[in-house]
Amino acid sequence: MMTHGFRIDQDKCRGCLSCMRACPTHAIRVRDGKARYIPEKCIDCGSCLKSCPYGAITATTWSFQDMDKFKFKVAVPSPVLFGQFPAGVTPAHIVQGLLSVGFDAVWDYGVELFLASRAVLHYVENWKGPFPLISVSCPVVVRLVQVSYPRMIDQLIRLQIPREIAGREIKRRYAKELGLRPDEIAAVYITPCQAKTISILHPAEGVESHLNGALGISEVYNPILASANQQRNGLPPPAEIPNIVRNSTFLGWSVREGLGRSLARHNSLHVTGLANIIQVFDDIEKGKLQNVEFLEAHSCWSGCTGGNLTVANVYVTLSKLRSLVGDLPEMDAETLAEVNSRYPLEDFSLEAPVLPRPIKGQSGDLREKVRLLQEAEAVLKTLPGYNCGLCGAPTCKEMAKDISAGEASKADCVFFSKDRLSELYKRFLLNDR
Repeated sequence: MMTHGFRIDQDKCRGCLSCMRACPTHAIRVRDGKARYIPEKCIDCGSCLKSCPYGAITATTWSFQDMDKFKFKVAVPSPVLFGQFPAGVTPAHIVQGLLSVGFDAVWDYGVELFLASRAVLHYVENWKGPFPLISVSCPVVVRLVQVSYPRMIDQLIRLQIPREIAGREIKRRYAKELGLRPDEIAAVYITPCQAKTISILHPAEGVESHLNGALGISEVYNPILASANQQRNGLPPPAEIPNIVRNSTFLGWSVREGLGRSLARHNSLHVTGLANIIQVFDDIEKGKLQNVEFLEAHSCWSGCTGGNLTVANVYVTLSKLRSLVGDLPEMDAETLAEVNSRYPLEDFSLEAPVLPRPIKGQSGDLREKVRLLQEAEAVLKTLPGYNCGLCGAPTCKEMAKDISAGEASKADCVFFSKDRLSELYKRFLLNDR
């Protein structure tokens, strides 16, 4: 069963069509006055979550209780976390805060970011296929290709993402140091967005993640801030806090162009915002961007600092990150030494290929696909073409597909049924009370 990170509360849903109209892959339908999503079309972008005016759509992540079954728990904090807190809350405070909420260790994620960056550079320089190559760091982008641009699937970079490399190394290192089994060690990503949570629970390539789960930044924010305030108000400092923010490049990964810095001598393109990404992908399919070698795309318009599980304002976050950079070097000797020692020993290749996602009516028997397509085209010619959405489908074209698949009827269209229009009027009138 396909796992997604959003839940629709049917009691709160009023069938207002907002989520349906916001969904970029037409994954939502409104039937009988309630929204539902088509699992194979959902890319976990969170557009529905942001658009719902009634709070009927919520994101799900791990909870602290989910960690209790593990003997040793390791936090892997996204660089975004360090830009979330008020002035005076240092990276050391944040690390101590993570330890205070139940983690046994906090991982230096910067090493894996540099390892992955070096691997991507090598991959791009040795690629013999079509360009541009597309970064897989944003799981929404990967799923968008799977669902809407399957012909571009081979242009996704087939390398492990940094957080997966970190999860693998955490299990390997602590199992050896502590004499524990890997399944007794929890590697937990502290994530700025729901999409990364789902990429851990249900990886796009269909294999098991090296991470065990994720906690949203919004989940850990208050406990970390309370811990930091206690430390700032006179409590003795902890004996030893690892310094895991040692260079400016690590913090730069929070915003767009994280990988692009390593590919400066290559022709690269950096795109943020789902609407902009879709426009660029359309151009790629038309063969317009063959001179671009590398495409880094983030579904959030401000990069990962705009994730739906963050707390601070995007501009405040960026300002805090700039202030933290300060006198930090672009690369520090300790990180470089570990990167140099680990890089020759790491296997960065994906454990399984990312494949196009099977979608009803678009996969399977060729004859059946052609039949459904022809039937949908015939139905579409009879529909008004206004794309009003009052039928519960986002466009007339999608409605025609639903009718051909037996999931809707023409009676759902207000232009074919006066009863449908009367029903909608009564429903929306009731919702407004």
